[in-house]
Amino acid sequence: MFAIPTLAESVARARRAFRSYLPGSDAWIWPNNVGPSAKVIGGSEHLVMGFADYVQQQKFALTADSENLDLHGEEIGLARRPASPAGGNIVIAVNDALAVANGAVLTRSDGAQYVASVGTSISSAGTLTLSVVAIANGSDGNAIADTPLDLTSGFSGPGLADATANVDGSGIAGGLDVEDDETFRARILFRKRNPPAGGAPADYVTWASSVIGVTRVFVERRFNGPGTVRVFPLMDDLYANGIPQPADIARVAAYIDTVAPAGALVTVAAAQALPVPIAVGGLQPFTTDVQQAIRAELAAVFLANSRVAGIDTPIAPMPFIASPTSFSRSWVWQAIANSAGETRARVDTPTADVALAPAQIATLGAVTFSAL
Repeated sequence: MFAIPTLAESVARARRAFRSYLPGSDAWIWPNNVGPSAKVIGGSEHLVMGFADYVQQQKFALTADSENLDLHGEEIGLARRPASPAGGNIVIAVNDALAVANGAVLTRSDGAQYVASVGTSISSAGTLTLSVVAIANGSDGNAIADTPLDLTSGFSGPGLADATANVDGSGIAGGLDVEDDETFRARILFRKRNPPAGGAPADYVTWASSVIGVTRVFVERRFNGPGTVRVFPLMDDLYANGIPQPADIARVAAYIDTVAPAGALVTVAAAQALPVPIAVGGLQPFTTDVQQAIRAELAAVFLANSRVAGIDTPIAPMPFIASPTSFSRSWVWQAIANSAGETRARVDTPTADVALAPAQIATLGAVTFSAL
């Protein structure tokens, strides 16, 4: 293994070279012009070595920086997933008539703005539900339920004077940032390790993962006989349990239809959530901080270990195959034991591994705590 010399080592090597090739000189003694020359030469060598090391790292997707990672993806036909805007509904309460123009703008207190998808109106006092989309792409456009908004432009009528607008109970969601380096790197490495094979299970993972919002994919072969394939995309960044909505399923299905081999009978389906209630007993110390830490660890272990069950044959190198599986009770124990501040606890529920039917995925259910 070649180790890049430090700056001091490069300068020292230049000084030794002067002593060897210029008899009578000594780059360690001051004053003379050989010492500064050695520093210049050593510094230049160090700069070249550093650049060579940088170039070497860019050769591999495993170590490439952001700019060159895009080039690695481009070589194999993968592009970074772009940002997408958030969307949802706003409830406007008025005491009189109000008209809303198509494209009306509402503004959040931090300056984030939303535009009405369609124009509408209300003729008397009451509430009006308005569909909106964030003007800017990205997760900053997401907003929790009841977030207040100002009516900025596109509103008219006597009800405007005292109208109030708030995000409805479902919140404004769906805003995603540009795919980050590590997620994109993982997709590139997966594609390199699983080259196209004319409709192999890994191909469906690659195709579905190219759709905005998809974070995990499970594939079930022959679920309805020879030639049939069922694909389960998950969207963990968009939904608490990762289960996509019908519109999301339609987007994934439409894209796969453009790339899947002719003759393949492909079904894109939403997995069925199986909430797993967790009861923790004998918790010490019985504090809010410890309980929050346990909830966070449980959420992480469900995200890391939950898999969509299926009837396919398990294949060790392919953890994305939807095969018979269960959610292990030991993972719950492990998550609780890993929680910051926890000194003692037991798992009262579940009492055994949680069995999953085909198309089901275990999700975190209600978590309860007891000090007894």
